Amino acid sequence: MTPPAVARGVRLFNRGRYLGAQEVWEEAWRGAPPEERGFLEGLVQLAAALHLRTRRGATRGAVHLLAQAVVTLEGYRPARHGIDVEALLADFTTYHDWLKALDRPHRLLDRFRVPRLR
Repeated sequence: MTPPAVARGVRLFNRGRYLGAQEVWEEAWRGAPPEERGFLEGLVQLAAALHLRTRRGATRGAVHLLAQAVVTLEGYRPARHGIDVEALLADFTTYHDWLKALDRPHRLLDRFRVPRLR
């Protein structure tokens, strides 16, 4: 079963409302048991990275946070709370590499390139 906060954050994230997803997951992180905190921390990092990239054009910060999120979430393969972590890692590693190569904001391309959580 997917905890409500994770599912709510996923819905916001997939609608491009990264800051909202980050806030939902941060709130859940504060009250989470220790074994859940790492997973939520990885989701927070992911949402923060996308917020930086899409709303502020901060490529360096986004690249750094994406790398941290991928490392943090690796221990939760293959899936956790209804999120396909294996697919998330593959999709966001590819997106991370694309960001590093592009190195500047491009709103239209970003909108089409940002992976969704599944």
